[in-house]
Amino acid sequence: MFVFAALLLGVLAATPARAVPSFSDQTGEACSACHVGAFGPQLTAHGRAFKLTGYADGQAPRQFPMVSGMAEVSLTHTAQGQDGGAASGFGPNNNGAVDQVSVFVAGRIYDHLGVFSQTTWDGVGHHIAWDNTDLRYGREATLAGLESILGLSVNNSPTVSDPYNTTPAWGFPYAAAKLAPHPAAATLIEGGLAQRVVGMTAYGLFADLLYVEAGGYRALGGGPLNTLGVAIADGPVVDGTAPYARMALQHEDLQHSAALGVFGLSAHVFPNNDRSAGTDRYTDVGLDASYQWHPNRNHVLGANATAILETHDLPASVALGLADAASGHLNSYRLNAYYTFQQTYGLTAGVFRSTGSGDAALYGSDPLTGSANGKPNSSGYVLQADWTPFGKTDSWAAPWANLRLALQYTGYTQFNGASRNYDGNGRNASDNNTLWLLTWLAF
Repeated sequence: MFVFAALLLGVLAATPARAVPSFSDQTGEACSACHVGAFGPQLTAHGRAFKLTGYADGQAPRQFPMVSGMAEVSLTHTAQGQDGGAASGFGPNNNGAVDQVSVFVAGRIYDHLGVFSQTTWDGVGHHIAWDNTDLRYGREATLAGLESILGLSVNNSPTVSDPYNTTPAWGFPYAAAKLAPHPAAATLIEGGLAQRVVGMTAYGLFADLLYVEAGGYRALGGGPLNTLGVAIADGPVVDGTAPYARMALQHEDLQHSAALGVFGLSAHVFPNNDRSAGTDRYTDVGLDASYQWHPNRNHVLGANATAILETHDLPASVALGLADAASGHLNSYRLNAYYTFQQTYGLTAGVFRSTGSGDAALYGSDPLTGSANGKPNSSGYVLQADWTPFGKTDSWAAPWANLRLALQYTGYTQFNGASRNYDGNGRNASDNNTLWLLTWLAF
């Protein structure tokens, strides 16, 4: 089953060809019906229902997915430049770039069956690879007298299947500067297995109150990953099956949406696909909460909070010289609040923090983004203002012309274990403060 799923997802992701206009064309509804601020990936209650029912609802008679696209063009300024350049082919500072160009194959395949599949060209790394992909079957049902939605998802990253904007795959910031330094540490579930696995999960939403999802993920071999543009030796490779589970309580009415949940992943992995020393083990447990107030079409106010607690045992990494400590922990915390006016003007403010046990080999190797004291602790804030002129029912060239202009500022109070001289070469956390201007197109 996993082999079949991997082949199917690979075919979908490789078809030449977040908020995709093909979904709007299929449903006959504006992007603002499913997305806060008329642009993805942040979902409304209606958007969550569309996802859970298999991306298959809609007025269009066609029974096949459509192709659409996305592009991100940006300008990045950091408080201090990066010696040697922000990336290969870029200068130390004030870099303009086409961050990425994506092609989506998205929409209904058959009754209750649909797909969201993304293939992305990375304009900074200069390579193409499959991206977030989710093939799912979902339908309404009555179970033990309860109105329910039941479904199956085949996807390539833990939390991609999730309908809430609190889990890592779809959490704020929904886009970030690629040409700025980022903290060295992240929990495994925060993208460590993204596009490196294929998984199948079963889910259910019962009485519009309880959401439950469970399944497992397995590694893709070097051949398939190479075909899909992912280097197998550049990250962890799952040994066996990594179980994943998710549960949330939610409440929705005409003016309010709220959810409180827990999610988790456990995985044995070969570090950088080196199988000579056995495996490391990661256990990630996440807690999340969200609230949204939408009294009318003019105003949306909300907040999201997530805490991820990770414990890890790293005997393989220690044996290979990739880590010093045989065991440790890493915790990640995120909180953001947002306001949208007329589904056009948006403001978001968020804070983030990571803390964990020190490990010089694990966190201290890179001269710019490493930690001189071996600690992963980082903290800061993100402020964003954005303007989305299209995506409404009466928008020009709807639904195929979509634009978001965003100005994002990221400030660091701590970076890789220290506020000052975190790298041992005199660089301070605030030197990585980033002003990022983004033009985000969907078509």
